[in-house]
Order: sequence, then C-alpha cells, then structure tokens
Amino acid sequence: MLPSEGDVIDVTVVASKPFGLFVATDSGATGLVRGARAAAGDVVRVRVLESDDVESRFSAVLA
Repeated sequence: MLPSEGDVIDVTVVASKPFGLFVATDSGATGLVRGARAAAGDVVRVRVLESDDVESRFSAVLA
C-alpha cells in the first residue's frame, strides 16, 4: 500500500547516499528522503510529501 501525502510512517533505510536515503515500507513501496542521514537497516519516521501511484514511490522528509 502506498502512503498518502501527509502520512507520518515508519520506514526502513535501504541505502544511504550523499543526497539522502532510499527507504521502503513494510508493504514494498519505496521512497526518497532528501538530505537525511542514517545507516542501512535503520528504521526512521518520515512525513510523506508526495506519492506516485503509477511508480509506487514517494518522497518524504524526516518527521
């Protein structure tokens, strides 16, 4: 299930890059959290800014 704009959810960090984090929900949706730092495997809480139903992706910021 893809999170909706404004949702605050817990996600797992899949990869950490210089520009941000690639994250995934328990249901398999993937997202990007720009400008954040954490290690792969960490669980972080985010607020969803946008979601793309077609690509099953979302963008978020740390909550």
